[in-house]
Amino acid sequence: MTQWHIAIREIRRNGLRSALMAMSVCIAAAVMTAVLLLTLGINRSIKHTAKRLGADLMVIPKGENIAREFNEALITGKPAAFYLESTTSDALSRMPGIEQVSAQTFAQTLTNARCCAGEFFIVGFDPESDFTISPWLSHDVSHVPSESGNWALVGDRILLHKGDTIRFYGVLFTVAGVLQPTSTGMDWTVYIPDRALRKMASDSNGRAEAPLRIPPDASSAIFVKAAPETDLVDLAETIEQIHPNVQAVLSSSVAKLARGRMSAVASMLLCVVAALWATALLLNGIVFSQVVRERQSEIGLLIAKGAERSFVFGLLAKESGCIALASSLLGCAVGLMAVASSHQLLTKALGVSDALPTVTVTVALVAVFVGFGAASGIIAALLPVHRLLKTEPYEAIKQGAIV
Repeated sequence: MTQWHIAIREIRRNGLRSALMAMSVCIAAAVMTAVLLLTLGINRSIKHTAKRLGADLMVIPKGENIAREFNEALITGKPAAFYLESTTSDALSRMPGIEQVSAQTFAQTLTNARCCAGEFFIVGFDPESDFTISPWLSHDVSHVPSESGNWALVGDRILLHKGDTIRFYGVLFTVAGVLQPTSTGMDWTVYIPDRALRKMASDSNGRAEAPLRIPPDASSAIFVKAAPETDLVDLAETIEQIHPNVQAVLSSSVAKLARGRMSAVASMLLCVVAALWATALLLNGIVFSQVVRERQSEIGLLIAKGAERSFVFGLLAKESGCIALASSLLGCAVGLMAVASSHQLLTKALGVSDALPTVTVTVALVAVFVGFGAASGIIAALLPVHRLLKTEPYEAIKQGAIV
């Protein structure tokens, strides 16, 4: 009978003890997998958000709260409403160092539209000057209307298709195109022509349950594409000096703001993981110490009959290894399924556009977690074995008899 067969027989014979050891490692592995996958997914989402904005910087009204709302709107599509002076866009378009500007107007929160339940972000944009939205149109869209009309572009997560209709504030819009997945707040946003947005606002008094208020000719954010070789920091400072009531947000700073918001949550979750893992290893060590004490006579007799200490060590290592490997694998699978099954809920709750890393990274990390869990479980369990193997066989047999 091989060591593996003996190890598996011992695990089956002591099912309760084996289950207790497996449960502690399984819980720790599940939490570790879920937390680390979420952390990596959040970092990936934030990094991609900054890269995919399509603009070098954005100009919004001045204020810390406005900057926070704007950041959340970009990352998660959470509705926001604030407005710049109507002359800001024209003034920026004439500034040296600015190649192109495109204004967007944010509508107030809309809840439970007729298309689908939930909260949606409505953005008015100018199709003629836009350079941030149209590039994300799906391949099946060959032409987007340039004239004012009741049409809309919708994000990938809105779950509408080209040709579908959607009603906002009593006005019916036809979906002209669906954006490709961007892993940003664009996936949760509905874009309509700015003229249609303003007409919808003016007609909302008689058509909607609550009117939509938008200041005439005002915009919420101006997306700026800088000329080549332009220093973006200097350009942002110049804009804020000329226009004291605005702030210029660099694309790179969006990631910094988002990471700052998530750092406290990530630190707390990592502390929870560390505490759970330490508890699991401690419990494994205690349980396996009891196992070793119960089997001291058996181990002493094996050594007395000529069994090598390395053979005995390998036998117990395989027993603890089977338990640690199986429980780590199960725990990682549970953690991965928990994150994957609640993907959309976690995306909104954590304030990110995508709560998972790529498939390749996920598979690689799960493999590492399984290996780490198995190795640490084996080490924790075998620490008491090392001490026993230094004991003389007669002493081990006598102590086992007393136990």
